[in-house]
Amino acid sequence: MQSIIAKWPDVSVYSTQKQRQFLVGGIVERSRRQLGLFRMLLIIVSAIIMALILYTLTLDKLHDIAMLKLIGARNGVILGLILQQALLLGILAYGVAYFVGHWVFPLFPRRVVLISDDLWLLAGIVIVVSIISCVFGIAKALTVEPNEVLA
Repeated sequence: MQSIIAKWPDVSVYSTQKQRQFLVGGIVERSRRQLGLFRMLLIIVSAIIMALILYTLTLDKLHDIAMLKLIGARNGVILGLILQQALLLGILAYGVAYFVGHWVFPLFPRRVVLISDDLWLLAGIVIVVSIISCVFGIAKALTVEPNEVLA
């Protein structure tokens, strides 16, 4: 019967095992792509939110930054302060997410497996996002004139 159907030009014949492989492979691949897209969107949104937070924190400190420049602080010192603030924010957020995740994941209806390589990759992503998101705050801080504190 399979040989007769296989001769038809618009029909293919597959074994039960091959049909299962197509079904599972398609569903798993589609789910993997959807999760990847969701992860990328979360990273982008997190970076934007973090950049806005760091920028507003820098705006709040413009007077202090101008004072530092007035007393002779180099731009590298100010850059370092903002970068430290960004890294501290990112590391604290990662730590909170890590501990909350270990506390909440056992309550999920499906098993969540945390692989240490993925956790290290996520930590690296958090550090990179922290560094990139502080660029706008650093740019604003470096444009502050020292004489603004006197006005």
